[in-house]
Amino acid sequence: MENRKIIELLQEMTLAEKIGQLSQTTGEHYIGKVDSEMVETGPDFPAHMLEGDTLYTMGSIIGVSSAGITNRIQRQYLERSRLKVPLLFMHDAIHGYKTIFPIPLGLSCTWDERILQQVAEDTASELRATGIHVNFSPMVDLVRDSRWGRVMESFGEDHLLSGNLGRAMIRGYQKGEHGVIADSGVAACLKHFAAYGAGIGGKDYNAVDMSWREFYAYYGKPYEIALQEKPKFVMSSFNSFSGIPVTASEEMMKEILRGTYQFDEIIISDWGAVSELQNHRIAADGKEAAELALKAGIDIEMVSTLYLQHYEEILANNPALLQEIDAAVLKILQFKNELGLFENPYADEDLEHEVLLNPRFLENAKNAAKRSCVLLKNEQMLPIKQEYKNIIIVGPFAGSNQLLGNWKCKGSFDDVVTLPEGMKRADESLNLQVYETLKDCPASRLEQCDFIVVAIGEQWELSGEGHSSVNIELESSQQQLIREVKQTNKPYACICFSGRPLALQNIIDDIPALLWCWYPGTQAGNAIAELITGRGTPTGKLTMSFPRHSSQAPIYYNEYSTGRPANESSYSSRYQDCEIGPLFPFGHGLTYTDTQYSGFRISRHDLTDGQELTISFEVSNPSKYDYDETVILYIEDLVSRAVRPIREMKKYRVISVPAYQTVSVQMTLSVDDFRYLDHQLQQTIEPGKFNIYINDLQTPIASVEYR
Repeated sequence: MENRKIIELLQEMTLAEKIGQLSQTTGEHYIGKVDSEMVETGPDFPAHMLEGDTLYTMGSIIGVSSAGITNRIQRQYLERSRLKVPLLFMHDAIHGYKTIFPIPLGLSCTWDERILQQVAEDTASELRATGIHVNFSPMVDLVRDSRWGRVMESFGEDHLLSGNLGRAMIRGYQKGEHGVIADSGVAACLKHFAAYGAGIGGKDYNAVDMSWREFYAYYGKPYEIALQEKPKFVMSSFNSFSGIPVTASEEMMKEILRGTYQFDEIIISDWGAVSELQNHRIAADGKEAAELALKAGIDIEMVSTLYLQHYEEILANNPALLQEIDAAVLKILQFKNELGLFENPYADEDLEHEVLLNPRFLENAKNAAKRSCVLLKNEQMLPIKQEYKNIIIVGPFAGSNQLLGNWKCKGSFDDVVTLPEGMKRADESLNLQVYETLKDCPASRLEQCDFIVVAIGEQWELSGEGHSSVNIELESSQQQLIREVKQTNKPYACICFSGRPLALQNIIDDIPALLWCWYPGTQAGNAIAELITGRGTPTGKLTMSFPRHSSQAPIYYNEYSTGRPANESSYSSRYQDCEIGPLFPFGHGLTYTDTQYSGFRISRHDLTDGQELTISFEVSNPSKYDYDETVILYIEDLVSRAVRPIREMKKYRVISVPAYQTVSVQMTLSVDDFRYLDHQLQQTIEPGKFNIYINDLQTPIASVEYR
């Protein structure tokens, strides 16, 4: 449809029809509750405003799935809609739709933007085949506190990595360039703007309070980077920031998102966030809440119905808002037109069956799962020796198929490859026995056993939205299981599933080898089996530090320097009853390859404006494995006028290192990479020395001086 006709359509709409386009609801209002095809991700709201013709003015639907259901709702809607403006369907496919990939925190441990883009492309194909047009992903909220439940949706504690991985997923979802949505793509919705991951105390939905320097330098940076890929949607966050709920903040929405970050597409609230302005106690009633959100620039109200209920009174008192409403409706109509929905509003139900769980998607899911696993510790226990054939798998996850993680969308546990299934596929000669506890294992089996795999972790329901935890230790029963296995004197290794870093100080000395698998998704068993049987090597590196104890969170690598740095003295920045530093730091991850770095060289020792610095070195792989190595470059500013982090990651690269080969690597820094945001929010750099680190937060490989 020509844009001229879209403008004419807007002019023909009544005010009620316009407000309908700015409102989103759930699918049961049209066809009743279909449990297998509808997903609710928030609380119920009164539905009285959706009665009669109002229901057929709505602009979008959240949480329904399958081509049959979306078509059924769309058909009924268009039959009764006056202007026949098609519905948009939106969903939360956070790490896959039917084919489930590792949770985002796991995906981030690949450090590989190509993998995340591929995950997003496959997810988009499945979504579009089922009639979904918008995906509420990626989440690029910077997270430093592993007590927060939604850490599993994040890309970890570094702002640059989070932004880059989010940008890769936007590129994958939309599949087009410069914000264009390809035929098999979906619109990406970047979330949650802004600083949602910094809730006080690690509690979900909690207030956020920080300096503007902290925001622009760190918490705002992932959005700034990811927005360069031009997502079609941004979702406002639940939290308040500096005393104002973001959903009602003209400063956040208009000055920063629209102005500073130059986003000019559609802003949608989170589920019920407009109504919840009353709970924040900045709005006395629903009318005030709706007016605050409209003034802030929230284009679509998700699920709650305050726009529908109060628009007449709001516009009677503030007629200037009509111009903003028209602009929002026009964007929505233009987006629907861009997708071709006016000509073809329905999904191809035959195509859906060809696309979902496509073998190519499953292979990509296995590769992503393998690359996301992180080998945290290994006292020469992994891989399992080929001569070990009698293997016991024990623990609460030993035979479990519940390995998808939270936000599993339409993923089915029935499609999950379990660990025993994966190990038999990897090696048919294995004699596997599976037990939930060691007490279940007959003494004769234990005596014949060559190796024990201990499958432990955090149940998937314990992480995700609304699942913040004060205690992130491994369950005591699982700690006891590990100690019981140790007492058998059999060789063993631990395989752990979780949605967050856990605090393992109390048990780590009893674990000779630990492979952290996060929640790996549909192909979990195949991926893990190939790693622990030596058919591949783990290559993941942590994107979030592991605390020693629950109360050590938040802990992160780029903390600010302090006047009394942590040391063994009582008068230093440390806990008196805990060792200094994380149990496993950001960037940590072992392989089976004994990778060697050598020959560090820098192109210059002095640096001035307009010049670049090149760091060169070699990476050697003395093993039989072809694998991908993640190289991370950090800097340290030895003296600056404003306090800076102890270390700052500036560059990273994923390089392929063939077996028994040496690869030359170059990484380049510009002067801008050494600049920082000062207390006046200005990018600055002072003359002085900087240390450079490669994959090691303790020992610099070179120094350079800016003059």
